[in-house]
Amino acid sequence: MIGEEQIIVVRENDRGKRIDKFLSELFQNVSRTQLKKSFDKGLILVNGIPMPAKYVLRGQESIALRLIIPDSATLSPVSMPLDILFEDEDVIVVNKSTDVVVHKGNGTSVPTLVEGILSHCRLSGLGNPLRPGVVHRLDKNTSGAIIFAKTDRAYLQLIRMFAMREIRKTYQTIVCGTFTKNFGEISLPVQRDNFVRTKMMVSSNGKEAITRWYVLKSFGQQFTHLQVNILTGRTHQIRVHMANIHHPILGDTTYGYNKNFSKLVVPPRVMLHASELVFNHPRTKKTISIKVQLPQDFVQILQLLAENF
Repeated sequence: MIGEEQIIVVRENDRGKRIDKFLSELFQNVSRTQLKKSFDKGLILVNGIPMPAKYVLRGQESIALRLIIPDSATLSPVSMPLDILFEDEDVIVVNKSTDVVVHKGNGTSVPTLVEGILSHCRLSGLGNPLRPGVVHRLDKNTSGAIIFAKTDRAYLQLIRMFAMREIRKTYQTIVCGTFTKNFGEISLPVQRDNFVRTKMMVSSNGKEAITRWYVLKSFGQQFTHLQVNILTGRTHQIRVHMANIHHPILGDTTYGYNKNFSKLVVPPRVMLHASELVFNHPRTKKTISIKVQLPQDFVQILQLLAENF
């Protein structure tokens, strides 16, 4: 099956790149196999002419791209409550609760958010067949706003916008300790842990990762409520960065939080919430700004901290 056509105008600063490398960097959720099959079938055109994968970009070209859609995997729509924050014919944004996994993976047997959304509407079939419509993700214990693509055109546009850092993602979190400044930036590359493959780590060999934090409120010398903006979307990025600067997230025992840090506070989960998404609609280009209130468990922890610190 072949997806919808997408038009991309090559920028001047991409001159000299091979077209397959350029597209692979732009659409990181699309497999190399998909790209290769699309090239082989003449579905990638430059200025109206089919081009091989080794074509070198000159800048300012117009690329017409159609992708081979992977064979469907077995996903069963599952009826579940959905807190829909925004929806139209192109995208759907939902408020993810903390007890739901976004998509199927190794060892995932419980119903996923993707399967819940499939019981409500269709999702784009481009990308991994087990992850239809998925253009970014949230960890199981992270709550808040997450966007899915309903059409192939929206899928390609959204992953391009994420890759180009055109989508603003804001989080709120509670971390251990206090800060001497009200804001700061962490720029440390992140890669998969060398020994524990379910974890990530800071490493000079990793991919660029940039996190900006802003103090919202301090609770004595013990805890701080932060707003966090991420300029990149690496797996576990905020969790790894906060642990690396010795301010692990409350409840995040995977990345350094010690349950004995405070006897008064027993966090129900990793205290991280995706509180805002701002993006230009993939079709209309209208700016969409979505804010999500803090969930009840987060509010209760803040109240407990205010009362005791």
